[in-house]
Amino acid sequence: MLSDPLFDISSGPLSRREFLGRSLMAGVGAAAAGLTWDALTARESGAAGGNQLPELTKFLSRDQVADILKAALSAGGEFAEVYAEYTINTGIRLDEKKVKSIDYNILSGVGIRVIDGEQVGYAYADSYDMTELREAARVAGAIAKKGAGGSPKPFQVSKAKAPFTLMSPLPVNLAEQAKLELCRRVDGAARGHDAKISQVTVVWGDQAKRFLVANSLGTWAEDEQYLSRLTCQAQALDGANRQSGTGRLGGQVEANFFETNPPEQIGVRAATAAVGKLAAKPARAGKYEVVIGNGWGGVLAHECFGHSLEGDGIRQKTSVRATQLGQQVAATIVDIYDDSTVPNGRGSFKVDDEGTSSQKSHVVDKGILRGYLWDFLNARLTGNNSSGNGRRNSYRDYPIPRMTNTYIAGGSSTPEEIIKSVANGLYCKDLGGGSVDPASGNFSFFVTEGYQLEKGEIVGAVTNTTLTGNATDAMMKIVMVGNDLQIDRVSGNCGKEGQWKPVGVGQPTLKFSEITVGGVA
Repeated sequence: MLSDPLFDISSGPLSRREFLGRSLMAGVGAAAAGLTWDALTARESGAAGGNQLPELTKFLSRDQVADILKAALSAGGEFAEVYAEYTINTGIRLDEKKVKSIDYNILSGVGIRVIDGEQVGYAYADSYDMTELREAARVAGAIAKKGAGGSPKPFQVSKAKAPFTLMSPLPVNLAEQAKLELCRRVDGAARGHDAKISQVTVVWGDQAKRFLVANSLGTWAEDEQYLSRLTCQAQALDGANRQSGTGRLGGQVEANFFETNPPEQIGVRAATAAVGKLAAKPARAGKYEVVIGNGWGGVLAHECFGHSLEGDGIRQKTSVRATQLGQQVAATIVDIYDDSTVPNGRGSFKVDDEGTSSQKSHVVDKGILRGYLWDFLNARLTGNNSSGNGRRNSYRDYPIPRMTNTYIAGGSSTPEEIIKSVANGLYCKDLGGGSVDPASGNFSFFVTEGYQLEKGEIVGAVTNTTLTGNATDAMMKIVMVGNDLQIDRVSGNCGKEGQWKPVGVGQPTLKFSEITVGGVA
């Protein structure tokens, strides 16, 4: 399931004093993290740089990690892993021109996993205290009953290269006052766009994360990731008719990102969409030609292909794709990638949460299914290699196979040619979150911004519209692929088994010969 919530933070918000206290309780210490009370106050008054991430090896040495792994294997497990994390989240919400909340949150601790055959043991500690970590290792390793513990191999530092480097990551190099000012600029632009705008909500969210992962096979890898997002929701009112529109900016970006990407544009974008919907009419129900716009429209590929390619469903044969390798699953003009190397992508990284290097996987080649998305466990049990898709929500969760940035590659048609080719159909400029049943491939999406197409022209907005169908059937009906590939780097949050991960989605403008459209007869 993929969503684009207006505001999301990995864990619940904490007050400023709770935030500082949490860093102390986590066994890290405010001084080591650069989070003294004076530093927090300075940051709120406009000074940047007080919220840097600490080096995890200051709290957990290699010798200590090796000791934990040995304890985890003491009952005879085949594989053990340590995952340590330090994450800072910041959130600001501006509503009714007022600051409704400024929230800070730290998530810090260590997760320990032991694998024995198909059995998995997992335990975690919200600290770096070795007594607690040894106990967590013992608990995780209790799944094994062989009684003959092995020894972890010597560590080899990962040679993985980051797909891009941020010289001045925005979350830790832009003060809260500056972030709040960006929110106010968005609010002003949206309200000033049209007198019909009655309400504006602006939300800022960012995350700075550093982790290390080491295992009994000798893997030692570290990575840091920085996410930022500025979102606007504007409501337009005309009598009893109320409509909304959204705009968003961000990604894994530098602190000066908004100097060349004015935040006002998303306020105008949200207000324009909201006002335009006031004149919208219900869409015509039925099966007919549908054009889906580039960028966020890639949610369709995410749902129709991504989840059904994840290794757990393939191994357990609960996915419709489990028996389709080498078969045609989409039109011959369709190529699909899952790619964690996309520059500044929301789902990009140097290594996944198991220490495997980022990769670009060509999963559908000219309509033929060529590969799956593997994590370590499911790859190991099926005789495959991990594709770098082992991901977890935090150290409190075990890794599972997940998508990164999933997109349909660009084609040869211009967006203008695609629009002009439609005699009577629907243009979906923006889609809401969608869902799919991996076992059957059946999907459903809500169209958040759509327009009627008549004689190759966009003629009017539609409202209360859905797209439904079967993934394989729909992908076989793609008849034109645009040359305007865009990968959304801002919004995607993918949910699976209670875990949420940031992902990217993308596609060029696509034309389907028909999709079932929900509307009025």
